[in-house]
Amino acid sequence: MEFVAVDVSELAPPEPMTVILTALANLEQGYCLFVTHRRQPFPLYEKLTQAGWAYHCLVHSDDQISLFIYRQTEQQQFEQHLNDQNFQSTTK
Repeated sequence: MEFVAVDVSELAPPEPMTVILTALANLEQGYCLFVTHRRQPFPLYEKLTQAGWAYHCLVHSDDQISLFIYRQTEQQQFEQHLNDQNFQSTTK
């Protein structure tokens, strides 16, 4: 699985959601969007699930998270990557 990185940690709402959704619209099969954010984008999660995306969030601190967004159909491929990297958190 290949990764495309986007840092939205310095953007004011609603720019992070706009940047993330735009990046996802251009994301090719087999790629995962790696987002650096300052907080969990809870309003985005429902939109992702409804649109066929899955996500995995790693909370590093109160103001820093890493969010991985990938196609639900690529769940197994992403989980293999997690196992290889030994990441721990919640995947939805």
